[in-house]
Amino acid sequence: MIKLRRLRLVILPAGTIDNTEKYGFDIPFYSGLNIIAGQNSRGKSTIGSSIYYALGMEELLELGAMNEKALGKALKTEFETTDPVTGDIIAHRVSRSRIALEIENDRGEIATIVRLINSGEFDKSGDLRTKKARVFRSSIADITNETEVQALFIRNYNNNTDEYGFYHWLAEFIGLDLPEVVNSKGRSPLYLQSIFSALLIEQTKGWSEFLATMPFYGINRAKEKVIEFLLNLKELAISTERDDIEREETRLTKKWEQTVARLDGLAAELNGHVRELPENVTPDQDSLKIVALMVRDEEEQRERTLKSLLGKQETKLSELMQLPVKKVGENKEHIREKLEILYGQQIDFMKQYEEFDTTLNLQKSQHENITKHLGNVSRELVAQKGIKNVIEESKLITDVFDQCPTCHQTVSDDLMKAEGVTIEKYTLDQNISYLSGQQGMMKSSINSLRTIIDEKELMRKYYLNKQRKLEEEIKVILRELIEDDRDYSDVDSLNRVRLEKEVNDLRYAEMRFDRYILGLGEIAAEYQVLLIKKGKLETRVAEDRKTLTDFESIFKNQYLFPMGYDSNQAYNIFIQLNEPFKYFPVFKFNSESELPQSIKTNSSASDFVRTMWAYSLSLLVAGKNHPGLLLLDEPGQHSIRSQNLQTLFEKAAAIKNRQVIILTSVQKVLITENDKPIDKLDLDALLSKLIVNEDYHIFRLPNDGKSIVRLS
Repeated sequence: MIKLRRLRLVILPAGTIDNTEKYGFDIPFYSGLNIIAGQNSRGKSTIGSSIYYALGMEELLELGAMNEKALGKALKTEFETTDPVTGDIIAHRVSRSRIALEIENDRGEIATIVRLINSGEFDKSGDLRTKKARVFRSSIADITNETEVQALFIRNYNNNTDEYGFYHWLAEFIGLDLPEVVNSKGRSPLYLQSIFSALLIEQTKGWSEFLATMPFYGINRAKEKVIEFLLNLKELAISTERDDIEREETRLTKKWEQTVARLDGLAAELNGHVRELPENVTPDQDSLKIVALMVRDEEEQRERTLKSLLGKQETKLSELMQLPVKKVGENKEHIREKLEILYGQQIDFMKQYEEFDTTLNLQKSQHENITKHLGNVSRELVAQKGIKNVIEESKLITDVFDQCPTCHQTVSDDLMKAEGVTIEKYTLDQNISYLSGQQGMMKSSINSLRTIIDEKELMRKYYLNKQRKLEEEIKVILRELIEDDRDYSDVDSLNRVRLEKEVNDLRYAEMRFDRYILGLGEIAAEYQVLLIKKGKLETRVAEDRKTLTDFESIFKNQYLFPMGYDSNQAYNIFIQLNEPFKYFPVFKFNSESELPQSIKTNSSASDFVRTMWAYSLSLLVAGKNHPGLLLLDEPGQHSIRSQNLQTLFEKAAAIKNRQVIILTSVQKVLITENDKPIDKLDLDALLSKLIVNEDYHIFRLPNDGKSIVRLS
């Protein structure tokens, strides 16, 4: 576990001659409930972001932000103080700044993390010295030149696993044995930053969703993994193994599909098709024994297997090679009959080819037109989303659009309606939904057409090859009809050469077919082993079910409903055991319902905030692997009632063996009605039932001025 003991910010202003003029803040922390209170714009966010930064968690403040870039200007470039005599605001430039956070673990070990914010050394990528932290093996007050210190890298390769990585050190200091999980590149630890997204809830994005600020590290079902870890569920190890199996299953499925595609390509080259081939990857190797490649026997005008046709043609070639080459005179009558047959075949073939080529060109044209249309729809979709963003961000009042700006007369914005014609109009959301649907259908059509065109291009090669053979044979026959009867027959020689080539081509095709089927057999064997492993995998152990049942009881009975949640009844709220929304609160009509609904969409905005309070506190008290720290920044969101905030403070104060830090306003309006305040946040009133320094500790920001003050 981790406990914050002291947070100290030190800023040296520009122009100072020595280090005696220092500014910042110095805040003590204790076990249990800690409150940092102040009016708006007094610097609560500066204090909160300093805690994030000292713990290396600045990514949770702003997605993708790294190092000092996630912090506000008051810590980096410029800050303001208030003259104690005149009350004037004085602006200062920052020369140097650093943050020190003193922490303690449950083994009684104390360490101080020091991170530079502005070191005065910059290049194009930012401050050169903010990519590491120094860890002193003592309290802030006891740091001397003799104190043991270690430099640790932040944002460096493998800093969750390397012995010189800050997150590796912090996990060991807290006492967390981070599990290995599957990610997009293979395996990695369950990153500490992912875990801390359940501990640190910042004001702007943090209250929008559970674990809303979690960075993306390519971890499969990362939120589930974090909850499994915090609650010490056995499912974490099982789900990691399941992820491995799913990853392998995906690989085998892709390999199967690629091999099937090669088989289909081979069949298209021969103008044939594959018979009895399983549609999807299968563990049944015996089913592959009946797979056959069917090709057309042009001589008999029927289909037969590739193996059968090869055997027939090999026999025919063997018999032909034992006979002497015929003379022209012996062959003339035969080749005249053959010529008539070939002319007929050529006429029929050209009709088939023209139909085939027309269809192929039409499909190519369709592919081109749909691709162009998709581009138009995609651009329109981007434009519609842009318009929506602009409108959502706009502060204009909507009712001005139907008024004349000069005389304020009502003016219709629909000219058709003024003429008595009504046409249904889509909203922006409806337009976006419609365009998204169209985009999806077009992409599907393009993919289907592309597959068909690729297959037909292979068939086209077959047709062109057949056309060439017909033309070549007709030319040889026409030439032989005028040659001397005593010469050897070119037609007979050509037939021998062609038959030999055909046999060689069929042998090569059979070799490829056998290789592909062998490959499918190997995939089927691997898949069979995988299914056996999958079958042995436990879906959930009884211990996990009991843990989740106890967690649900704490969540509902100890926190959620006592905090004033009233959007649904207790018998409709559950901690979901399966996908979707696994491990999170859901709305269901009963415990056996297979159609869970998001609790967010089934609760008012204020009730969802209460849900997040309850869920976060439940994880804190029930999580065996929980680091023991919870920070809530301005929990009074979305018209929360003051009596519910009072319950939150009292429930947090009751947790003595862990640490809750709440950053809150001292006074503000919570709920208005007809532009009149009907409920206010009065911090002293909310804390009236609690005893200061016993039930809670409070650090009050000055009523005048900011959190950054002159340090003694």
